[in-house]
Amino acid sequence: MGLHQERTLSMDIAVRIPAPVVEHDGRRPERCDRCGSQGFNLHQRATKALKDPLTLRADVIRFICKRCRKTTRLYPPGVDSARQTIALRQASVLLYWLGLSYDGIRELLGHLGCPLSKATVWANVRTSGLLGNRHRLRADPGTLSIQARPNGAVARMLLRGRAASISLEGGTGELHLVVSTIQPEAARLLQRRLEEATRRLDLQTVAPALREVVHA
Repeated sequence: MGLHQERTLSMDIAVRIPAPVVEHDGRRPERCDRCGSQGFNLHQRATKALKDPLTLRADVIRFICKRCRKTTRLYPPGVDSARQTIALRQASVLLYWLGLSYDGIRELLGHLGCPLSKATVWANVRTSGLLGNRHRLRADPGTLSIQARPNGAVARMLLRGRAASISLEGGTGELHLVVSTIQPEAARLLQRRLEEATRRLDLQTVAPALREVVHA
């Protein structure tokens, strides 16, 4: 006897997070933090390791104040002083907003080779303005699991009793975050929340895609 197969539709909502800009744009310090002078000399060029799955290193330039000799370090536009890229910061905020715990975010990003501490994720969320927002989703207790993939990882969970998955993978020049669910109610909820977060982070969602899922 043949096996009965059930076919359902899954909705995938994707966000592309561009790779960070790691080339310097010719900026110089505006003024010295110690003495207020606006005069600087180039002191040193160096490369620093980054916390990012796509870009491993970036150039860092140090300037020295002509008056008090204090040095100031400038990172490229896509990198912050903690050597974390804007792309990784955006990814961590999206994962938090969509229901992952701080531990879950650290584990998932660890599969991409760049685990962040709970304190760093918390600071990222606070900077985004989404900390404490009552619309943030939360995985149902005890339902979150993280699995590695060849180029990233996937989180599976229940959101208000509805199954959902969130994958994050490194692509060519960008990170791909994809939210998937087979239940219409969950799809609408996730789409609203994702669009709200991407507006705040100046990202864009890709038009939702439907795909057929076969269950034996």
